[in-house]
Amino acid sequence: MPLINKFNDTKIIKLSPGIEFRELLSKNSLQDERLQINYIKINSDVTHTIKNEADEVSWIQIIDGNISVKDSELDRSQIIFLSTEQEIKIYSNQNSVIIHTVIQDFHRFDPRIKEKNLSNMQIVDWGEEPVLKSEHDDRTRVYMLSESLINTDGVKGELIIYPKNTSCPEHYHTGGEHYQLIVSGEIIAVLDGVECELKALDILYNFENENHWFYTNDKECHFVEFFVPGEAKTIWTQTTNVCTWSPIGKNIKGGKPSRTIEKHVHGEGKGI
Repeated sequence: MPLINKFNDTKIIKLSPGIEFRELLSKNSLQDERLQINYIKINSDVTHTIKNEADEVSWIQIIDGNISVKDSELDRSQIIFLSTEQEIKIYSNQNSVIIHTVIQDFHRFDPRIKEKNLSNMQIVDWGEEPVLKSEHDDRTRVYMLSESLINTDGVKGELIIYPKNTSCPEHYHTGGEHYQLIVSGEIIAVLDGVECELKALDILYNFENENHWFYTNDKECHFVEFFVPGEAKTIWTQTTNVCTWSPIGKNIKGGKPSRTIEKHVHGEGKGI
């Protein structure tokens, strides 16, 4: 059964002065405890420390505002991937919101992680990545985390944009689990035939082999989707109109993208 966690039902925890914490998805709700998703609101002129333990990796998505990490000023078009046993201090000069996702025992999803000597902290400027458009409707997507971007296929992440009155075909995944975090707007998730409305900062977590699809009505929706491991397979319940994605020649800011991604079916692209 998929997990649905509504943001408005989460408990507010005051970690320290100026830091508001909410547990969006507890690792204890997953049998293998593979990941944890935390909401952290950082008030203006406050510093917050994030530390990965041994064999933990994590990523930090900026939802609102901007943050400073070391010598980098970051906004919502960037994401931080933090390797094992790393610690960073995050400062904000305005009220800002981040989502911090932690994967435990990451070697389960990338057994070669120790050999790769990943950079301690990688900043992915996904705002410069190519926008891909669905061939069969008006949905668009942008890759945020992938093997080409962070040198591991243990996780893959994307931003997906649904305009008004748009849907995708029903499908399920094998070889990995994934979650959607609603960034803005509203969307209907159809989970094995049962409809569920999702709004900003709600979480949907799907296990393997769970049929699902989405549609919007009179509001568009932006959500992020992260797979662990990243090389999960997508299986379509009908073979017509599968999700094929083609580059439009621009990034999400309207400029020239930082690289080229070839047309591909979701889950089958190479060198992404």
